[in-house]
Amino acid sequence: MTREDKKGIAIIVSLVLLGLSIFYLSYQLKAKKYNVDKKSLCSKDKVVQLKKIVLIDKSDKWSSHNIEKMHSWLSEIHEGVAMNSRLNILSIYGDDENKTKVKTLFDKCSPGNYTDCNALYENCRDIKNNYNHAFQEPLVEITEMLAKPDESKTSPLFETVTEIVDNIQSQEAEIHIISDFMENAYKFNFYKEVVSADEAIKEYALPHSSKIRVYMHIIERRKHPRELLDKVKSVWKAYFEKQGITVVSAKRFFITD
Repeated sequence: MTREDKKGIAIIVSLVLLGLSIFYLSYQLKAKKYNVDKKSLCSKDKVVQLKKIVLIDKSDKWSSHNIEKMHSWLSEIHEGVAMNSRLNILSIYGDDENKTKVKTLFDKCSPGNYTDCNALYENCRDIKNNYNHAFQEPLVEITEMLAKPDESKTSPLFETVTEIVDNIQSQEAEIHIISDFMENAYKFNFYKEVVSADEAIKEYALPHSSKIRVYMHIIERRKHPRELLDKVKSVWKAYFEKQGITVVSAKRFFITD
């Protein structure tokens, strides 16, 4: 085989490989149909990457200033949810019969930002608009809820957290709890006695999971002494950490009466 023949073969092989590369790239970049559930906007083809849960433990009427803070904070949380991650906003509230209930205010997957949409999915822009529009109604509902006094006499936070963790179905989870963390329910009443983390775990055990991260956004009440506030915070942190769940932060959200 002459030198010219070898060069010719090399050129042909290079052109074939280049053609295959171009075909592969064009296939990967081609817009694909984003196959989603119409209600949740979650992909039917992929497991949810991250479930971001916000639990609002609302026991008393909030001031307009604190409601505005919550409004702004929730908007940032909503906007920052990554593609194929799910935002779930829940509230503990009291009904007209003085019973405590947990209500789902928002529960949808985010299609990501517009760059994600344009690059990957042909109908993602419409889904993004649906995701944004769907958030406006619960945001108004949350604002109205916080402006009203609560009629419930109990706040079963341990029980609610246990149910939330048991129902997580995602690769990772991030739980944001906005509360004074003063458990007041059937097993424990922190207004009478703050139990240890071990006692709480005995009654409300969580599955050990390093994939779950918790953010404690603490509502501090002026009527409670600092010793009590610190003790409650310490118990809740230990409750999570002893069960393999990372507490990323435990910071004051606001101070109120």
